[in-house]
Amino acid sequence: MKRPIIQELGSTFVVGSGAIGTLLRESAGAAYRSVELLNLAAPQAVRAAHSAYREAGAQVLVANTFAANPVCLADADAAADCVEINRRGVELVREVAGGDCAAWASVGPLSLGLRLDDFTRDQLVEAYAVQCRALAGADALYLETFTDPREAEAALVAARATGLPVIFQMGNTGRGAVGRHRMELLLRLAEKAGVCAVGTNCRHPNELVESVRYLVGNTALPVTAAPNAGHPSIDRGRVQYHFTPAEFLSLAVAVRDLGAAMISGCCGTTPAHIRAIAPSLRGSPLGVRPDRVSSVADGLEVKAGPGTAENPIRKLMQSDAFVISVEIRADRTSSLVDICEGALEVAAAGADMFDVPDKPGASVGRDAAVVAARLQDVTGKPAIAHRAAVHTNMLEAHTSLIGSWDLGLRGVLVLTGDPPSIGPLGAVASRVPDLKSSVELLRLVRTIRQGTTITGEPIRNPPDLCAGCTVGRPVPAHLDWLRKKLEAGAEFVYSQPVFDLETFERLRDRVAPLGIRFFPGVMPLVSRRNAEFLAGGNIPGIKVPESLVQAFGGYAEPEDQRRFGLAQATELALAIAEQSRSLYLIMPFGKRCYQDAAAVVKAVSLKTGK
Repeated sequence: MKRPIIQELGSTFVVGSGAIGTLLRESAGAAYRSVELLNLAAPQAVRAAHSAYREAGAQVLVANTFAANPVCLADADAAADCVEINRRGVELVREVAGGDCAAWASVGPLSLGLRLDDFTRDQLVEAYAVQCRALAGADALYLETFTDPREAEAALVAARATGLPVIFQMGNTGRGAVGRHRMELLLRLAEKAGVCAVGTNCRHPNELVESVRYLVGNTALPVTAAPNAGHPSIDRGRVQYHFTPAEFLSLAVAVRDLGAAMISGCCGTTPAHIRAIAPSLRGSPLGVRPDRVSSVADGLEVKAGPGTAENPIRKLMQSDAFVISVEIRADRTSSLVDICEGALEVAAAGADMFDVPDKPGASVGRDAAVVAARLQDVTGKPAIAHRAAVHTNMLEAHTSLIGSWDLGLRGVLVLTGDPPSIGPLGAVASRVPDLKSSVELLRLVRTIRQGTTITGEPIRNPPDLCAGCTVGRPVPAHLDWLRKKLEAGAEFVYSQPVFDLETFERLRDRVAPLGIRFFPGVMPLVSRRNAEFLAGGNIPGIKVPESLVQAFGGYAEPEDQRRFGLAQATELALAIAEQSRSLYLIMPFGKRCYQDAAAVVKAVSLKTGK
């Protein structure tokens, strides 16, 4: 009787299948957010992909279940189908595998990133357990692409609870000592969990060879490898890989000769890649593994923390002085020179700092950080840029925060941001899902402040940004969300504009116990049209009371409406100044926006003795 493939690992070289997602996205999966949905929607396409790898000579076929966990499926509005998607995925791979190939089931990471802090260990284990229990019909569970030790530990617990053999593969853990340290942590977790084999996947072939070299020298377990087909490139909107089947054969020989027990393919690999290696390598003798090499964990260098230079934004937040922050729009219809000249007038009136919004109302403006840095240089007042989470991917989020620091900014106001659909580019712009909320972006600011990226790569001269956040209305849901922002590292809070003293007082009373510097927002309205527009809910989070809209009706002339709006806002700002140490003035609209803002600031400055 033929021995199961799982028993072959470590004795002769095993050839697995290649990327299932690559094939499915090129066929039926193009219209699907998650290719795992095809197990139910297009089973014939999934079956065809497995058949192609079997015909190419693969000894192991892997079910199309990589991201079929309840967390990832929730992002595709398919969490309710989690069990059925996994169960069907195993059925499809078994139909093709027959008695000749092993049928393994893929389990990938939850890919929580900065959301990971929102989950307890038990919740992580249960998320994986829901999937793993549904994969009970597979020959083994194939845990792939893990990089975070917390996710890995939870997945290993859930997988081992099924009683099935477990193969564990880590993804791109990063380079240098930090990356090697993370690799060692993952390796020890896998060994402790009692896996059958450990390996690496989803890496460029050159990087993967070095990872295999490390693993074969640091564990007695069989080592598996699943490289990508090189680095992807984007040609006219299409992702392409360029590592040829012939190059894949040379790589597979090198991996086998290092002592690895199995090779399969990850992103970009196809049946052609497996066909190039199967005839000559499957069942071949393994290379001689080296003696165990020394561990790097004990000698890991600790990264440098933030510098000790005084942060002027933090100094303001910690002071007892009354502070006025004025929002200056990064308006694309005004030149940067004009914006700075207007801000000089506001600074002369008594503003203590400036803040610059980032694509408010999903509109296109100038770069908020560039404008804030220029305002700071010209006016001599500290400035911060708003940073919206949903408008940037994880790469850009890292670099823009570092860039803000390099521009001389020492603070940032973090918010989730407005969805692009409400703005003029709604038809061509999309929300970026890497950072789903302001809480995640605050966690990123905190991580970078500590001197690393979220994957542990070191940052020299890390940005010690003083991070702020926003709060909406004085209701339980908004206040609970504010507490999460404080836990994520927020050091001050701005409110959405309030238009009456009662709303301010209710908000102040609920924020005060949290012990954070609070900037109540005041936004002068300069016309009835302006008030009606905001009262209609056209800008998320801003709602003008109907009573104020009606009050504008008593003034027919535009100039009279402007004077009334400014007087009403000034009166409110003065009343707030009697009960608060801070004020956030949102610059009014109109041609005289700078003069009008300066007038309110001057009145408050005189009242507070600034």
